Amino acid sequence: MGDRPSKLRVAWTAGRLAGRRLLRREVGSADLALGEQLTGQLDRMKGLAMKVGQIVSYMDVPLPEAVQQQLARLQTGQHAMPEPEVRAAIEAALGRPLDELFDAFEPTPVAAASIGQVHRARVGERAVAVKVQYPEVERSFADDLGSIGRFASLASLASAVDGSAIVEELGARLAEECDYQREATTQHAFARAFADDPEVVVPEVVPSRCAPTVLTTTWVDGDDFETLCHDPDDARRNAVARTLVRFSYRCLLELAAIQADPHPGNYVFVPDGTVAFLDFGCVRRLEPAFVLSLRRMITALRDRDDAGFREAVLAMGVVGRPRKFDYEHFGRVMEHLHRPLLRPSFRFGPEFMHEGLALNGPGSPNARTLAIPPAYVWVMRLQWGLWSILGRLRAQGSFDGLLDDLLSRPVRPMLEAEPGAEARDPTPAPR
Repeated sequence: MGDRPSKLRVAWTAGRLAGRRLLRREVGSADLALGEQLTGQLDRMKGLAMKVGQIVSYMDVPLPEAVQQQLARLQTGQHAMPEPEVRAAIEAALGRPLDELFDAFEPTPVAAASIGQVHRARVGERAVAVKVQYPEVERSFADDLGSIGRFASLASLASAVDGSAIVEELGARLAEECDYQREATTQHAFARAFADDPEVVVPEVVPSRCAPTVLTTTWVDGDDFETLCHDPDDARRNAVARTLVRFSYRCLLELAAIQADPHPGNYVFVPDGTVAFLDFGCVRRLEPAFVLSLRRMITALRDRDDAGFREAVLAMGVVGRPRKFDYEHFGRVMEHLHRPLLRPSFRFGPEFMHEGLALNGPGSPNARTLAIPPAYVWVMRLQWGLWSILGRLRAQGSFDGLLDDLLSRPVRPMLEAEPGAEARDPTPAPR
């Protein structure tokens, strides 16, 4: 992985320079060079640093547009393992020569992300995508988390957030992301759950070409996110938006398991109108009781039921200091977050994200009273990430009917050991 400490210093310096220029309103040609420097360093570092850069690349944060455009390159990456290392990694993982495993294998990767890189190959007549994990990336995550953990407890002393629990949660998810065999099982479960959905594609896993550090799935051709963003066809972009919302919220509110890494590199937009969902390494299973509380909170928002809202918020575990918690302000925060689902029609744009940042800023009356249960970290990442993506698409649509349909269904956790297990909401709120 190279000299990680020196690269961390360079990336940190570049980030500070970006912030200073922004504060001085210095937005000009130098931003392009700054973006290239920051992107290049994060790309070479891979691991947690690159993940942070990927998130910043699509979230509507106050960075110069030139910097953010450069960071968007992190969604597929540029710096990859050389061919001999790729061959050695695959052969060590699968126990056979590369030429026996694949009838064709393209040595140049199509993407080089934070944990592994993806190559196009062929098994028989099938085109496949082969994801190969970087050596030592799991250890690099452990090193990064160790650094974060040393100050997490101190940083959370002035709030109701358990910083150590958050770091422990992040570590558990990153460890799961590094297990491609687990990802293969999870991706197969998602493929079964959406098998009858005409607008969703989950690539099929090729089990005989999978191992803990190698994942092989069927190949899907289509447009990437940047191409879609520049498509002049409003109807196509709006249809894609509806599919992304329906997939994400069906996972959250019905299936109790979310693809918690909604960055644009994880989608392929097929010309026939379907959306292919890639990368099921970062999947968070949710307890049915938590999902039911979340559903009750959204229902209370929809029905303007203040008492029901307070009860649901308490059940979710986000009230860290009940005697000082401002339920009215949190209601405004949650109304804003779920506004696209609650209005007859909604257009996404930067103003919506800026309003959210203002509501959740340091001036929030709940800055020190809000608790963040570990599972809720991923729910927030999913929701804010999705809205940011749709803002970049300049999408609009009607999603309230979709929400009503999902709230009328029982919770059916798709990743539980026993298939068909259901958790029913004992107090469904009528329209």
